Amino acid sequence: MSSDGERLEFEAVLPRIAELAEALTSHDDPSTAALVEELLDWIDVFHANGIGRLVEMIREWRGDILIEAAAADPIAGSLLQAYGLGAGSDSESARVAVQTALAEVRPYLHSHGGDMEVVRIEDGVVRLKLHGSCDGCTGAESTIVEQVERSLQTHWVDFRRIELEEMEAEPHPPPAAGVVTTGLEIKGRESG
Repeated sequence: MSSDGERLEFEAVLPRIAELAEALTSHDDPSTAALVEELLDWIDVFHANGIGRLVEMIREWRGDILIEAAAADPIAGSLLQAYGLGAGSDSESARVAVQTALAEVRPYLHSHGGDMEVVRIEDGVVRLKLHGSCDGCTGAESTIVEQVERSLQTHWVDFRRIELEEMEAEPHPPPAAGVVTTGLEIKGRESG
């Protein structure tokens, strides 16, 4: 609603939201400005996850045609695009962000004899498959996945969550730091 009670045309809504957000986050009282910024962040998280889940549900029911139609609509499409959802959500920027996040944790994975691959990126969800000592590792989610999530939250604004492919190896504890479980045996040199 505008200040005089009339409804704004759709094209004027986002600029008005930006104008109000800027005014409130620049408030003279720093605690008020911080509260407004936190409120906007929580609304954004709520919308991204709610709309993202709706898109997932529609896709599960083979609703790709509906998603494509919504993405082509000027209003629904702009909402989907704002959260990196719908048609074309597996964008180049998403792939770069995911590869950057994985590059940050790969040295740790390799030091433990493991690795991971990207199976799919869609609607802010990254599906990963663990390999080597990571496959079956009981500590994978609490260490590796959390590190990748933190990195993705830093590098990709549309990131929602990570899903893991089902592990194929038997559950096992994480290897000790610096112990690589590749199956290779390295024999020491004899002095002499």
